[in-house]
Amino acid sequence: MAEDRAGKLFVVVLMLWTIQLPSADAVFYRRRPESKVVLEGKDTSLSCSFNDLSSDDVVSWQGPPADTIISSGRKVSVLYDRHSIVGDALQGEYNLHVRGAQVEDSGDYRCSTPSVRAAADVTLTVIVPMVGPPDITGAELPLTAGDELLLRCRSRGGYPPPRLTWYNGTHQFGSEDTASNDEGGSVTLELFTARVSKWDDGANFTCVADQGFPTIVKPRAASRILRVDYPPTVSVPSPSIHAREGQSVNLTCYVDSNPKATVTWRKLGDRLPREGIQRERSLQIVKVSKYDSGVYQCEADNRILPVGVGSIRLEVFYPPSIDSTLNDKASVMYGHNDFSLNCFADGNPKPNIRWQRKDTSLYWENPLRFHRVRYDVEGTYQCVATSDGFPVVTKDVELDVLGKPQVEAASPQVSTNQGDVARFYCDVIGDPLPEKVTWLWRNKNGVESVLLDTNNGIAIVEKIVGKMKTTTLSIDHVTGDDEGIYICKATNIFSSDQREIRLTVKESRTSIIAIISVSVAVIVMATVSVVGVFVAKRKGWICADEKHGTPALSPTRSVPPLPKYGRKPGHGTNDSGVEDLEMQEMDGTLKPRPPPRVDKDWTSIGLSYPRLAHSNTLPPYSTVERHRPDGQDPRLSASIQEEESIPVAVQVEPPAPPPKDKKKRWKRRGEDGGMHGQQPGGSSGVRNHHQADNVLNEIQAESL
Repeated sequence: MAEDRAGKLFVVVLMLWTIQLPSADAVFYRRRPESKVVLEGKDTSLSCSFNDLSSDDVVSWQGPPADTIISSGRKVSVLYDRHSIVGDALQGEYNLHVRGAQVEDSGDYRCSTPSVRAAADVTLTVIVPMVGPPDITGAELPLTAGDELLLRCRSRGGYPPPRLTWYNGTHQFGSEDTASNDEGGSVTLELFTARVSKWDDGANFTCVADQGFPTIVKPRAASRILRVDYPPTVSVPSPSIHAREGQSVNLTCYVDSNPKATVTWRKLGDRLPREGIQRERSLQIVKVSKYDSGVYQCEADNRILPVGVGSIRLEVFYPPSIDSTLNDKASVMYGHNDFSLNCFADGNPKPNIRWQRKDTSLYWENPLRFHRVRYDVEGTYQCVATSDGFPVVTKDVELDVLGKPQVEAASPQVSTNQGDVARFYCDVIGDPLPEKVTWLWRNKNGVESVLLDTNNGIAIVEKIVGKMKTTTLSIDHVTGDDEGIYICKATNIFSSDQREIRLTVKESRTSIIAIISVSVAVIVMATVSVVGVFVAKRKGWICADEKHGTPALSPTRSVPPLPKYGRKPGHGTNDSGVEDLEMQEMDGTLKPRPPPRVDKDWTSIGLSYPRLAHSNTLPPYSTVERHRPDGQDPRLSASIQEEESIPVAVQVEPPAPPPKDKKKRWKRRGEDGGMHGQQPGGSSGVRNHHQADNVLNEIQAESL
């Protein structure tokens, strides 16, 4: 415990010694001096006080110029008549008071005493305000874009010298390092820009002079607003404008220039519309038309080059229209190759041009090309122009094909039955249309004849349908003689054309049945006659007197052999013999044997039928004497008798004349035959002989 008390006592003594230690020095700063700023002419004091100063302690002040002793104790040097020491000496106060501070009073001051380590120096700043704001010189205004800019800022007095700073608006511009002080204490700061632009026009360049003590003296500033002239710049809000025909449009351009520019409008390559109204930067067209389309320019000029130009393209949409140069009618020669029709149409948007054959759904591209011109291409064609947003526009062009006629036959071959009507159809197209169509007939011998409408079995009918002529040739009761080539021929001022039609005549079913019926009837009659004669002879009913010199019957006319089948009068047989079949060609049919020709009457022919004849070795019966005149043969003085035979005599009437409808059927055949080297009446004579033979055969068949 004793040790603890001793320790505590030591600590207390140490603390007391520590507290009493400054008292041993006796002096220390109670208030140290502080720097001050004062306006020129104003009074100011620098405070300084100590504690425990002794009578031996001397307090002194030192200051400008050159750290000179201003006072010692409370005594002040005579050199500082405006300075004094103020304060309670008993309290250790030695404050330096300066009356009417001057610039030379500015500087560093020190308050000290030898017994105390001196405090730091303080500064007294005497401010002399600037006479006014700084001056700005240079840059003859206005400038022109591209010029250099040099502005010089110079302060007007003031102490301490102000710091100069350039501002462009509110932003610091440039550097402060270029400031310079002149002999008068003024500060100068330059602002330089190598090239000004239109963006510098109206710029506010400010020079600020600041002495650094804004609470004592405020900064002073001077400004210069730049005036920069620059050429016009034209901007177009809508460089492309679209409008429909008839609408009103406004063309507008904005101009930026200094000074203000004069705006004029013009249209490239053309004059301005008469309806255009100019209002400085705008051009109004009240009612646009398709002719107003183009490029418009607004020009702005303020006498500073270059001139400002803005371009606006005006596009006017208008409906399509077909060029009037397209004729309503076009003529082309038949057979012309690579003919074309070209259609031009104007419109915006650009119209799509096609060709259409009127009243059809057939379309072709423009131009319309015909590689080979025929009459079937003749007609009305439409040029069709279409544009989006507008109605379709058309124009009709009538294509007229001129040239030689074109003949078309319904069929190159006509086949009909014998006795029916043969009809030949022929269509003729041509421009001009032939006045008449000619029909010719070329027979099997190659002889051509002109056919005429004579109302004798031949009928020619012509009918015009539109631009086509239709002709029909009709021949009634055709026979094999009518076979051949029928020619339809048409001719106009350019040339002629023809078509050939071959006629084939087939035997009709009725004729075949008639032939078979006649043949069967002849065979039956002949068989019955032979059997009847044979029976009558056996019974002695006949031929009883012939043994006593009974004269034979004498016919008044020679009897030709029986025909195979009957034929109506007026239908001659074919000279080729295709239709006339001799009876000997039918195996197993009756074939009469010629009787002996001893002392016969020249007008009669005796026929004996002793038996059926089946042999084909007998020669065909000759008809040489078929056309002898009526009368008595003087060489036949007695009747002709033959063993086991019965002479038969047939009275034959002269053949009937041919029918009238065939008499003048081929009007020019005789003439044509003569032209081809035939004897007059040669071909017609043969035909008449055949007709007479057929009539005779039919009469003989009926009599039997």
